[in-house]
Amino acid sequence: MYRSYRIPEAALSCIILLLIVLVTQVSASADSPLDTVQVYALGPKDTGSSVESSIILEKDREYRIMVSGVFQFRRDVGWGWGDARFRMGKGDAYTQPFNSIEFNGERASASVSDIENHTYTYYRTGEGEKIRFSIFDCLTTGERGTYDDNAGSLRVEIYPATALSVTKVPSPHTIKEGDTTTVTVTVRNAGATGTGEIRDIVVTDSVPPGFKLMSGSVHAEYPLLKLDESRTLQYVIKPPTSGTFNLDPAEVSYSDDHGERHIARSDAAPLTVVASAGLLPTAPQNASVKLHGERTDVVIGDNILLKLSAVNLITKPVMHVQVIVIPPSGMSVASSGFAMSGAGQFTSYYEIGPGVGRDVEVAIVANQVGNFTVEGRVVYYFGDDMANAEDYTLELPIRVRSAGTGPGPSETPKEISTYENHSGLFGLPGFGVVFALIGVLIAAVLSRKKEQ
Repeated sequence: MYRSYRIPEAALSCIILLLIVLVTQVSASADSPLDTVQVYALGPKDTGSSVESSIILEKDREYRIMVSGVFQFRRDVGWGWGDARFRMGKGDAYTQPFNSIEFNGERASASVSDIENHTYTYYRTGEGEKIRFSIFDCLTTGERGTYDDNAGSLRVEIYPATALSVTKVPSPHTIKEGDTTTVTVTVRNAGATGTGEIRDIVVTDSVPPGFKLMSGSVHAEYPLLKLDESRTLQYVIKPPTSGTFNLDPAEVSYSDDHGERHIARSDAAPLTVVASAGLLPTAPQNASVKLHGERTDVVIGDNILLKLSAVNLITKPVMHVQVIVIPPSGMSVASSGFAMSGAGQFTSYYEIGPGVGRDVEVAIVANQVGNFTVEGRVVYYFGDDMANAEDYTLELPIRVRSAGTGPGPSETPKEISTYENHSGLFGLPGFGVVFALIGVLIAAVLSRKKEQ
């Protein structure tokens, strides 16, 4: 005989609450703000000054700023309510234009308006500083008010505006004088603004002064990029001489699904051109030595494992060698296999037989953004011939990027599958448990119907 089981009301309530929390987490995780600021209307209970963002808006990077909510600016009239773009008019409708939100003391007009939900979208290019928010108030005469009648606040959320990620990579990024390198500019619809398709993409790059464009083009146009789609532009350049160069960022303009134009830029791309006499300007001829980094394009806070190797040629007698690694300022040493250190230098001494090699390692941590050079020094002589000792300096360029920027020369962008990028509910931890609870809830509903 079939017996039904009635789930207690409290258990049903818990299941429903779990589902609500889970769905909320899915929605929130889709597009998290970089910063959230509450800007008060400065009434009697909320007196104060303007509010500053907790983050610095990076110079020349574009941001999407969402302003939502309503506030009261007069209590003795029916129309004394406003939001970031309009104030209340006849019929209790927000129809009267009234730009109330101020960025650094200047009133702004929204690019996209959602009047029904009192939510407005603004775009702003960073200036390398924090941004200050305030609410404008005025009397009916047009003069700025005293805020005595104000109450409430507006919510400001700052997002990265760029839906397009741009990377610029020369490969190889270390070449001999007279050689060429291939520059690859990759544009990808990363969907950072929550939009789908982006259109009218224009890629504009440049060849540095003195360089020769050997093949390809520094300009491209694409009519459409769907979410997660990417396009690549390639061209070959030849440097005029040896040295260290910073290739200017590539610039990309595009339109979002609201028709707004935006500009995205890559990071500058470092290129090292060494003298043609050898692998490096002072590369040794009587032994094989090399300064190697497991990663040379990293994000701030990453570890970088350096290896300085020395190999004695099979035709030589015993090699007496001292190796020295000097990490640049702005990096700290996490660990090393060197026997001695002092004043930021790490050194060790070896005797290496014919045909034998030795590796020494030091791990450093990137603490600052920028382009750095690790210096390695090798001093060696063969047998007892110290009088003819050789002394060489090796250099290894390292690039450190800020978190969230695109991959550099030594990294390959991760290909994100449609399933991985849009896993949504099924990608959240603990979903299996909640799914089981849903099953119990359905079973309870069916059993109730059978009882009836």
